[in-house]
Amino acid sequence: MDLTIEVERVQGAWFEPFMKDYINTEEGRATVVFFFHWDDITDEGCVAFADVFTQQALRWKPRTPEAPRGERIPIWMELRTDMEPGCAIVVDDRPEYIRYIVRAGLIEQRAADAITRSQSERSPDWVRLPARYAAQLRAV
Repeated sequence: MDLTIEVERVQGAWFEPFMKDYINTEEGRATVVFFFHWDDITDEGCVAFADVFTQQALRWKPRTPEAPRGERIPIWMELRTDMEPGCAIVVDDRPEYIRYIVRAGLIEQRAADAITRSQSERSPDWVRLPARYAAQLRAV
């Protein structure tokens, strides 16, 4: 199934960030949209998180309906002012936890806390895939 990740910034009355799944089994595609209030994430943050969440989605897949639920894993974000130049987000993605290290100013701490809490609540329904690495042959 093809998966698309989107991050949207929405104006209006403040709301806690949330995720919404749009699944079309007939067409074999799914979209997960992360909704944030306008005040909680920058345009640059939306682009960076869409990229990171898309990369992360390659490592996780939904558990089959007959599979038992997994354990809830802790997920959190640390906002840092001392990131390497050009680096927006680093993800430490492990079977036992996920830690995002995020350049301060991309997302507000309240939004970071809310969205990672939501991800953690959903984690028992997902399974982490083993890493897969490939190298292309190049002429020497």
